[in-house]
Amino acid sequence: MKRNIIIISGPYPTNGILSLISYFSYSLISNKEFKKKYNLKILIFNENSFLKLKKFIFNLYLHFKNILFDQKNRIHDYAYEAKQFIQDNPNLTKNIILYSNEKNFVDLNPKLIFPIYFPIKKNDINSIGYIYDLQHIDLQELFTSHEINLRNKLFLEILKNDNSIIVNSNYVKNKLMRYFNTLNNNIIKIPFLPYIQNNINEKNFNVLKKKYGIKKNFFIICNNFWKHKNHNVAFKAFSKFIKINSSYQLVCTGGLKDSRYPKHFERLNNEYYNIIKEKKILILGVVPKNEQICLLKNSKAVIQPTSYEGGPGGFSAYEAIAYQKNLLLSDIPVNREVKGKNVFFFKNNSVNQLFKKLIFIKDKDKKKINKTIIYNKSKINKKKLGFFLYNLIKKNN
Repeated sequence: MKRNIIIISGPYPTNGILSLISYFSYSLISNKEFKKKYNLKILIFNENSFLKLKKFIFNLYLHFKNILFDQKNRIHDYAYEAKQFIQDNPNLTKNIILYSNEKNFVDLNPKLIFPIYFPIKKNDINSIGYIYDLQHIDLQELFTSHEINLRNKLFLEILKNDNSIIVNSNYVKNKLMRYFNTLNNNIIKIPFLPYIQNNINEKNFNVLKKKYGIKKNFFIICNNFWKHKNHNVAFKAFSKFIKINSSYQLVCTGGLKDSRYPKHFERLNNEYYNIIKEKKILILGVVPKNEQICLLKNSKAVIQPTSYEGGPGGFSAYEAIAYQKNLLLSDIPVNREVKGKNVFFFKNNSVNQLFKKLIFIKDKDKKKINKTIIYNKSKINKKKLGFFLYNLIKKNN
């Protein structure tokens, strides 16, 4: 009898976590040995009406504390719509189960559940822990002392409950071993294996051009508008660039809210109001996955100006490399772990260096992309990741 293996989004998952979930899931279901022995259940958090009401009341309480006591408590967004994940991943529909509490996954009697990056009450469940980043150590200015303590407590709990811990990079692995007692843990880096998820039904680019007002040549940034993602650096560099290359546009996809800096997007919008109004910079917000991939494929280059990531380049870098797009990447240590063709680094926070890279990409000879080579490489990477995860599961149950 096949046993259940659960891949779980955790409560209130970020887009990055959901990208990781789909990245794991497609590679596992492509592994024949896994399918012989296990059933894959993909649990995606569903914020029901009761949970939304609780969050609304709690946010109201935090808001009053911020006003009355001049505090900086973070106001929490509602969860990513579970139905959007299903729409973005139609080939996973039969594996997806929506859940809203711990009982939902306990009742499935899983052989193994991962990635566990959140507190669970029932600690006798066989699981693999996941520590996404150490941002509260590296960028302490983004956190209150209370938030730092909560994160440390959570990570210590994960390290205590799970022997095996997966991380996205050597950078996080080394930092984790430096700042926490990991002598009893096996810290495992997820291999850097970008691949094309074959679930994406790509939109016709001409339709998207008309829908969003996109011209012929454009760069793209696929990041939420969080302060550490450094849109400001990219906007400044692009402002210089369009003075001599006025036909170009910069397309931005991703959420507009930064819960740590609620006015961050408003300030960016005000500072670059004119070129946004002139549609030189296009702010699209969160778009369906198939639209985002279509835009990425048709861009001149993907820009990743981030000043911090837990994994090499974030998922927009994975997607750029999978499709062999030009990738302009800040040279922070974790990004240096990126491996792939057409990757061009610029000094972190350097407007001038990024400006020069934009010029370089504009003048760079456009090579014809061999789709067969791209898809064959993608199949190999997907197979390798599936094999890695299957072996990880075997060793941990």
